[in-house]
Amino acid sequence: MRTYYTQKNAQHYNRTWRSFLEKTLAATISLIEMTHLDEETDKRARPIRILDAACGTGLLLAQLARLMPRAELYGVDASQAMLTQAADLMRDCPHVHLIQASIADGETAGLPFAPAFFDLITCTNTLHYFSDPVATLRGLRRLLVSTGQLVIEDYVLRGFPFPWKAFEWAIKLYDPQHVRLYTCSDAQSLCRQAQFQVLHTQVFPIDLFSISWVLKGPFCSVFCHSCIRRWLTRVHKTDLCPGWE
Repeated sequence: MRTYYTQKNAQHYNRTWRSFLEKTLAATISLIEMTHLDEETDKRARPIRILDAACGTGLLLAQLARLMPRAELYGVDASQAMLTQAADLMRDCPHVHLIQASIADGETAGLPFAPAFFDLITCTNTLHYFSDPVATLRGLRRLLVSTGQLVIEDYVLRGFPFPWKAFEWAIKLYDPQHVRLYTCSDAQSLCRQAQFQVLHTQVFPIDLFSISWVLKGPFCSVFCHSCIRRWLTRVHKTDLCPGWE
């Protein structure tokens, strides 16, 4: 299938989408519980493991490497051209591992990792590519330890009077892998179906045409409120989404 992420587009990706990436990646990082990850590093007999699913040119991985220098970082992406840019960006980061792989449905979202391998998974600007997002989210869930964090971010076109349906059709012309865009409410519904309890959401403007959202939450091997409450006690100052009770 044709893809937008060709050699030429990959080479200019960071410059083309600079403003968009700065806003969306900053929002993603703002929802990561860094203190909790530091505590996990001190408790475990291994470094914490972080996966950036669909890492692209590695901008988020590079920021996480600076913020958490003791972490083992993994980036997967379907485009070798994008991974080439990521490898160049992080050539001095020995704890970053880049793997070409497509995120899909299945036991571990089609990725070559064991269940309960990661302490944090980020997935930015990618949900709109998943053909079966619920199954993919379930696969990502299986990759997390019981107290792990998942942070998901994506964009959506503005509503009325903006003709977003026609514009989304146009998006598919230059980005054939695009499936559909999801609002923050849509994404929360998908997460509930995947047994992912959303604890915090944030919606923010991008430009005249689009807005973005980011959400996070923990997984639990036994999906229950008591486990989530224990997690919240440990990382404190985390706001619950309305309607969680």
